[in-house]
Amino acid sequence: MEQQTSGNSNLEYRKKRVKRIKKFLIISLVVLLLVPNVLCAVLMVQVLKINKTLEETQESLWELTVQMEDANAAAVVEQVLSPVQVLDEDIKAVIPDAQMYEGKKLVYLTFDDGPSEYTNEILDILKEYDVKATFFVLAKDGYEEEYQRIIDEGHTLALHSYTHQYSQIYDSPEAFRQDIRQLSDYLYEITGYRCEFYRFPGGSSNSIIQFDKDECFDILEEEGLVYFDWNVTSKDASSYRLSSQAITGNVLNGTSQSQASVVLMHDASDKYTTVQALPEIIESLQAEEDTVFLPITNGTTPVCHVVRSDDGEE
Repeated sequence: MEQQTSGNSNLEYRKKRVKRIKKFLIISLVVLLLVPNVLCAVLMVQVLKINKTLEETQESLWELTVQMEDANAAAVVEQVLSPVQVLDEDIKAVIPDAQMYEGKKLVYLTFDDGPSEYTNEILDILKEYDVKATFFVLAKDGYEEEYQRIIDEGHTLALHSYTHQYSQIYDSPEAFRQDIRQLSDYLYEITGYRCEFYRFPGGSSNSIIQFDKDECFDILEEEGLVYFDWNVTSKDASSYRLSSQAITGNVLNGTSQSQASVVLMHDASDKYTTVQALPEIIESLQAEEDTVFLPITNGTTPVCHVVRSDDGEE
C-alpha cells in the first residue's frame, strides 16, 4: 500500500514538473516571439522620428535656400535700382532718377520746418504706405530720436535753417554760411550723418536776401550742398489753416501737371491738417500705376526757382 502511495506521489510530481517545463517553454516561446516585435516597434518609432527630423531639416534647408535666393535677388534689384553705380574702385556714376524710372511719374514729398510733435505720425504714415520722403529740418532740441528715425527709415535728412530767422540768416554771406554750418554740425553730432541737400528759408526766389544771391550759391557749392526748391505746393504755408481736403486737392492738381514733382509741405505744430491729408494724397497717387515716390538723392534733378545769374534765371 505504501509503495502504491509512493508511486502515485512520484507520478504526481513528474506531472507537475512536466507542466512547469511546458509552462516555462510556452512563456519562453511567447517572449521570444514578442521581443522581436517589440524591438521592431521601437525601431519603427525611432525610424519615424529620424524621418521626421530629416524632413524638418530638409524643410529648414529649403527655407534657408529660398531666403538666400531672395536675398541675392533683392541685392541684384537693389544694385539695379540704386542711383549710384560703381564703375571701378575710384569712379562712381550717378544715374538720374528720370532715367532710372523712365516713363514713370516721380513724386518727391518734402516736409519743411520739422521736427515737430507730428513728425512721428508723419513717419508712421509713410512707413505704412512704404513711401520715402525728404525732411528739410531746423535745429530743435528734444527731437534727437526723430532726426535719427528719419535716417534709419530710409528718408533723406536735409538742411533748412538753424534759426529760421530770415533777417539773421540773410543779413550777410557770413551769417548765411554760419547758419548752414551750425545746423549741419548740430545734425552731425546727433546722427553722425552729414547732410547733402539744402532748402532756402522762403525759397531761393525770396526777396529778403540783403546781398548778391550768387554769393549764396557759391557758399552752398563750397559747403558741398545742392539746393532744392519745389514745383508743387500744398499751400499749407498760408497764414490761415487750410483743410485737409484743400491740401489734398492742391497736391494732386500740382502733381498731375508734372512728370517729376517736388512737393512742398510742412511738418509743424500748426500744420496738422497736412498730416491728415497725407494718407489720401499717397493713396490717390499710388492708385496711378505709373507713379513712384522717391526721396531726394544725388540722382534727383534739382528744382530751382533761381540759379546763378550767369546761368540765367528760371
